[in-house]
Amino acid sequence: MADGILGVDLFGDPVHARKEGRGRPEAVWSRENSNKVLLAFARGLSVKEAATAIGLSAPTLRKVYFSEVEKRDQAKLRLEMTQLARLNDLAAGGNVSAEKELLKQMDKMRQRDKAQAMAPAPTAQPARVGKKEAARQAAERVRGLYETPPAPGQMN
Repeated sequence: MADGILGVDLFGDPVHARKEGRGRPEAVWSRENSNKVLLAFARGLSVKEAATAIGLSAPTLRKVYFSEVEKRDQAKLRLEMTQLARLNDLAAGGNVSAEKELLKQMDKMRQRDKAQAMAPAPTAQPARVGKKEAARQAAERVRGLYETPPAPGQMN
């Protein structure tokens, strides 16, 4: 095969022939892996999980696919808009099933947005009290035999 590629593995990744020399071969950017990384981010995976999905370490993924990592926060929205744009193009060409699917997707997204808007805001967790502070507060609440006597009143 060309360029020392022996074939593809189970996941469709190319299997390269071993190059003579020291060290591991350097990771190279490819469109297939770039798409996989963007889909992983659109699905909500972390950098480490996306790196594992394409067989790299997280630092290598950040180094080779740095532009994809920068787009991580917008990946889901961009994928949805790309899908809607494709459906819209098919619908504009007269494809009735594409029109129906476009309307279904738009309704589904509208409902999701309304549900998120109506959802109650997350309540803030009370500040955690440390071990020493909790013991001090418990000591202040002690009543009974070992309670600190009240201060003496005025004599005159």
